This record gives sequence, C-alpha cells and structure tokens, in this order.
Amino acid sequence: YLRSIGVSYIFAGKYEMDLELALDKLCELFGISQLLLEGGSIINGVFERENLVDELSLVQAPVIAGAEGKTIFEDGVISDFTLKRVETLGGGVLWLRYVKG
Repeated sequence: YLRSIGVSYIFAGKYEMDLELALDKLCELFGISQLLLEGGSIINGVFERENLVDELSLVQAPVIAGAEGKTIFEDGVISDFTLKRVETLGGGVLWLRYVKG
C-alpha cells in the first residue's frame, strides 16, 4: 500500500529496530547523511545509548520552566562533547553547539 501511494519506507532489523542499520539504509538508499533528531528524551536516549549522536545543538533561553522538566537523554550514558560554537541570538538567547569527543 505504501509503495502504491508513493511513501518511502525501509526495514531495519528482523525482530527489533536496528538503528545503525536504519541510518545506513537511509544514507545508502536516499543519500541522507545527516539526521536531525527532535524526539523527546526517550528517543534521544535510545540514539545516544547506541552511540549514534555526534553533535548537540542546544538553545538556552532566559525563561523558567515548570517543575516537571525532562532530561535531554532518558537513561543516557556519560559522553564527552566539546564546545564547537556559541552564538547570541538576541533576547538573551544562546545557541550552543557541541561535537562528540
């Protein structure tokens, strides 16, 4: 059905999702070499635990969040990231970019 309506899809893993295989297929079949991950902390954590996050792009704004804040990476492992660039965007907002290692 998906093919008949022009929707692309891939299979990655026989019984469970193999994220590395999925990313390899996206690159090989569709030429996608960069992926923007905008999930919540759970999906971010899954990618991070699989060592598939190589850059962090964080925007820091001068606002106070509610008490039920979430982590960026749910159940993440400690990884070293190096600050690559800082930009001031106005209104006291900072854009911080980090690279793995």
